Amino acid sequence: MKEYVSLANFLTSGSLVAGFLSVLLVFRDNLAAAAALIVLAAIFDLLDGAAARRAGNENAFGTNLDSLADVVSFGAAPALALYMGSLYALPLLGLAGCILFFLCGAWRLARFSTCKNPLYFIGCPIPGAGVIVAVLAVFGPPPFVALPVVLVLGILMIGTMPFPTLSGLRNREELSEVVEEYRQTRNA
Repeated sequence: MKEYVSLANFLTSGSLVAGFLSVLLVFRDNLAAAAALIVLAAIFDLLDGAAARRAGNENAFGTNLDSLADVVSFGAAPALALYMGSLYALPLLGLAGCILFFLCGAWRLARFSTCKNPLYFIGCPIPGAGVIVAVLAVFGPPPFVALPVVLVLGILMIGTMPFPTLSGLRNREELSEVVEEYRQTRNA
């Protein structure tokens, strides 16, 4: 295991711990602190990839660890928070919506490792969707507001719409070609 000890993997582990603690706080009915930990997990998630690239130690172990951390921190924790904060009022429908969000996030993560592009992600990245759901949970919106949001985010995660990476935002000309290609395939 020594070969896997790196700053990037420590940061990813920090994201995983933040997600786990967030789940605990959801069950203690502290949704604000749970959401704050999901935001902290997102910060760790931003830093771990940069640390791996900078050190030149991107590998399958780190990629898999990152996906495991993401499914906990941005899939399970936000879905539970939204269920406990709002969707519990629709016992079956609310639970189904949260499960769908969680599954879509897991499927999106599974697809991520099979189709990488430096300019864009295919489908909405789970960290962004998870942070939105966690923040939404804190405000406790009416269930018929929360449910469509969680369903749309789930669909966006498994969809094929391109979402720009940081590199893609810096290379706007190349990215605009990708977006135009996507539009043409949608209209065909």
